[in-house]
Amino acid sequence: MKKERLYLPLILVLSFLVRLIPHRNLLLATYDEYLHRDLTLRLVHEGFGVIPRDLPSLLGLKAYSYPPLFHIIGALVYRLFPSNYVFFVLPPIYGTIAVFGFYLVFKELTEDDRKALLATALLAFAPNFIYRTSLYIPENLGLVFFSFSLYFGLRFLKRRRLSSLIAFLVVFTLYMFTHRGWLFFVIAAGIVMTSYWWPLIKRNLHYFIALAVLGFIAYYEVSFVHSTVGGLFLRLQRSEVSFLGYFKWIGVVQLVFGTLATGYYLRRDPIRRGFALWAWTFLLAGGVSFRFRDPYSSIPLSVMAAEYLIDVVFPKTGEFLRRAFEGVHGFGSTFVRNLAGKRLTVMLVIALLLVTPVVQGFYGAYRYVSIPTVSDKEAYQWIIDNTPKNATILVWWDMGYLLIGNTHRKDVVIWKKVYQGFFGNAPTVKEASRAYTDQVIMFSSPQRNYVYYLMRKYNVSYIFVDKRRYSYGLIRYGLMQYAPYDTHFKLAFCNGGAVIYRFIPNPKLKMEQPLPINYTGNYSPLVGYLEKFWTGYNYADFDNRYKAYFNLNAWIANLYFHLYNLTGNGKFKERAEWLLKWLSYEEMDNGAFPWGVPPNDYTLYTAYTVEPLRNYNFSGKERSIELLKSREKADYFMTTPKDTRGSPVVNALLLPIYRELGILNSTTKQNVLKELLSEQRSDGSWNDNVGTTIAIASGLARYYQLTGNESVLDSLEKAARWLSKQQEPSGRLKLETQDYGFSRATYAEMVYIYHVAGMKKNESTTMNFIRTTFDPNKEIHPLDAVVTMYRYFSYAYGPGKALEILNELLRLHPLLEFS
Repeated sequence: MKKERLYLPLILVLSFLVRLIPHRNLLLATYDEYLHRDLTLRLVHEGFGVIPRDLPSLLGLKAYSYPPLFHIIGALVYRLFPSNYVFFVLPPIYGTIAVFGFYLVFKELTEDDRKALLATALLAFAPNFIYRTSLYIPENLGLVFFSFSLYFGLRFLKRRRLSSLIAFLVVFTLYMFTHRGWLFFVIAAGIVMTSYWWPLIKRNLHYFIALAVLGFIAYYEVSFVHSTVGGLFLRLQRSEVSFLGYFKWIGVVQLVFGTLATGYYLRRDPIRRGFALWAWTFLLAGGVSFRFRDPYSSIPLSVMAAEYLIDVVFPKTGEFLRRAFEGVHGFGSTFVRNLAGKRLTVMLVIALLLVTPVVQGFYGAYRYVSIPTVSDKEAYQWIIDNTPKNATILVWWDMGYLLIGNTHRKDVVIWKKVYQGFFGNAPTVKEASRAYTDQVIMFSSPQRNYVYYLMRKYNVSYIFVDKRRYSYGLIRYGLMQYAPYDTHFKLAFCNGGAVIYRFIPNPKLKMEQPLPINYTGNYSPLVGYLEKFWTGYNYADFDNRYKAYFNLNAWIANLYFHLYNLTGNGKFKERAEWLLKWLSYEEMDNGAFPWGVPPNDYTLYTAYTVEPLRNYNFSGKERSIELLKSREKADYFMTTPKDTRGSPVVNALLLPIYRELGILNSTTKQNVLKELLSEQRSDGSWNDNVGTTIAIASGLARYYQLTGNESVLDSLEKAARWLSKQQEPSGRLKLETQDYGFSRATYAEMVYIYHVAGMKKNESTTMNFIRTTFDPNKEIHPLDAVVTMYRYFSYAYGPGKALEILNELLRLHPLLEFS
């Protein structure tokens, strides 16, 4: 009793502490916790009347139903202590009570304090048991009822007292309304009782066989039995479990010595034989479904290992060490043999066996519980602030946990699987699987009409994708490929880490010009090239980038207006006017035209989109200009809404656009120019970098064209001379060691720089290099390359001349033909 008074409190205290580790950062530690916290809070706010009265659902007998007692108790505690700490403190309390309950079980089984204490320690620090009893999940409280059900069940088997039977029935009834783990209890208890009553069963084996046959017939012939049992088995997570997983989750000592104890246990009393059969049944089943292994196989293994260690291993440890080292010879061998026979060495080995489970338990609590990354709190907050409380948001299935837990909105898959079962009529396995399949289709299918149909079927209002899920091929090359330009989707939020689209079942702007322009006139090489990139809504490049391409479409609209003026062909005007309507429709509410994967609200791309359309009338232009004004600071332009420092390259590129739009204030102009000119190196470059120098010099060239500022011209001439030294006599950049290492759009920028700097020879050499080497099939971004060339040639020579240059280039160097 003295040891019990000393060691049991120590085990319980350590059990409580180790179960605090998963919540050490005061964050929910698994996806499931988000759901169960949300379910609890809904009971707090909506009352217990929302729980269905369907008994099979209340007992968890339907595949996707959830017994509610865990959440009811959590809601009551939360009402007393309305704090998120409830969800971090309750789990270790439940877990520690479960540890104590299993101590009572093991003491009842072994009738030995030492064995019960060791078995309790082995179970308390088994990694899978820690995992299940340290989280805010129903299984945590369920294991409390498992332990006390087992305790009172053993007492009844061994003592045949009515009080024990009544206590068992009460506790087990509560268990049934807490977690469907009671089904695992029934299986385990059935194995133990079969062993206990085997003589009786053996004498009446024919009756039990007949009963099994009846059960088999009932499964196939009685619809309720088939749907209930079959659904539960289908619900089990089935996946192959590697052998290493057993060591990781059950624990090295528990697994090794528990399995070694099998023969020892099978030779003991019927109850112990039942525990051994329970352990091996669940170990084998755990190779297919981890639910049997975690944590239910650890329970019998822990007590088997404890008894085997105390009865067999510890008494023979000294003898084993002596035999292991008796053959040692040579220098120091006498010392080693003597050391192996010392009592201290034996005690150290035994201590190592006792400490290992505790260390592995603490390590597992720290390393094995993966905290989900809530990648973008800003996006979740946007959903809370800007969407209806009953909104359904399409997310990839594993994000559903986070979405529901953080915003209390609906998703497609998890809401169907969990919430419908908790608050209403639980779905069948087929219905839940259908929801998952439909979610995958919505994200990945190119059949857009089918996707629209499914979104309406599930009442989807928004689509939310974070950066991690954006990298999934099914998503990125499915829905996220066309959502940026399809008018059924309106970009509502983006920040470079997450994107949210609003789904519009019946958009005001519908596809009017699905087919490319069919033109056979003088400019057919250029027009035919551009039309290969027509999607039916906009022009999108052959690459992996963001398919909205707002700035390119704005410049194409500019180009087609000029073609209309040159040719009088109304098709060009119609297409350009469509692009203006499309740009107005797709513009964000704040006036931004984003860019990137996932997209972000970059000031530069909004400016690039507005610039070519400054003289055309399209709704939303003023909103974009107001946005640009708000991004203009005293000495820099904000690159994004959160930027506080700016960027020299972005400053240089935005400076002329702000000047051209008439929104450049004198303070910003002076400060930005001063910084750009002061950062130019004495050799004329910026950072001795070709790309940086071309970008800044092209911005200054455009600014000089607009203002005639001589100090800018001096800087530009220095930069142009430095760039000329970076070229070979042919015009190729020396850095272009591999064929087509630079886009010819880069050389077009250099042509423009030389043109404004008055370096005619370099301008001509570089232009000839473009004419002789341009190959759109080698361009990484072929549409972007041609439109960018049009932009800079327009700056240098005017739109008419730019169109002629590009038309001739594309006549000489066409894109590969395809239908």
